[in-house]
Amino acid sequence: MMQRRFFRPSLPGALAATAFLAAALPAQAQTGAGSADAGSRIYAANCAACHQAGGTGMADAFPPLAGHFPDLLKPADGRTYVGKVLLFGLEGQISVNGNNYAGAMPAWQALSDSDIAAVLNYVSSAWDNGKSLPSGFGPFTADEIKALRTPELTSAAVYALRSGTAGGGAPPSTTANGAGGSAPVSFTADQVTRGSDIYVERCVQCHGDTLDNGEFGGAPLNGSYFRKHWGGGSAAALVAFMKAKMPPDRPGSLTDQSYAELTAFLLDANGYPKGSKELPPDTASQQAMSLKRGP
Repeated sequence: MMQRRFFRPSLPGALAATAFLAAALPAQAQTGAGSADAGSRIYAANCAACHQAGGTGMADAFPPLAGHFPDLLKPADGRTYVGKVLLFGLEGQISVNGNNYAGAMPAWQALSDSDIAAVLNYVSSAWDNGKSLPSGFGPFTADEIKALRTPELTSAAVYALRSGTAGGGAPPSTTANGAGGSAPVSFTADQVTRGSDIYVERCVQCHGDTLDNGEFGGAPLNGSYFRKHWGGGSAAALVAFMKAKMPPDRPGSLTDQSYAELTAFLLDANGYPKGSKELPPDTASQQAMSLKRGP
């Protein structure tokens, strides 16, 4: 087995690492009078890196929530759909207002029921969304979110639900069966070695030499936390999330190949078997590769 080499380098972006804490760790909601502010804080900590502070999204990757979220609530099952998106993630190309988005949203099951209810209520009213909510809209509740946790769904199953929502679905060329990955993920030992070097240079101070003991308190990249967030989706979901948030001082600044190699390193560290085929750098190929493993 390859000997991983770690050290504590002096990173150029080390000062920015403290800011990464908010993006890497789930925010905790408060209850009572502070619940409205809690939703804003949870959004800033967990959602803004992809959907942006103003809810405008990122071209080609993450859809806007401003002006679009109320449309998702208009169908009879709209509340159920958005709750399941938060809980179980979403993968597959979608279309919003004529624009296609190919990013992937991770599952946020690690957030509490009250956290998810709070952030959904925030998004429902922010950026003038409150003016377009369906008649009779009521706030999301923790009990409502709790009921949605079972049965547990894959991100592909959530994607299939989207066709029934207003204002957005899969483009004609994309099918629900194509989302979420169907082939086992593949990567090579050479990719793991190169990814280890990238991790040492870019990630170790936040996430640590054991992937869960970082000096700046970055989220764990192994164990149950990793399985809960990424074990049910495709390689594309993990890569897209890293591109959106890492490195903390310059998200998305690595090459596609470097993100693929860093992913290979993380998968190896989490017990996925190495093979003879490299993890490809393009999103379409990564979306076809599942991170789900048997019992």
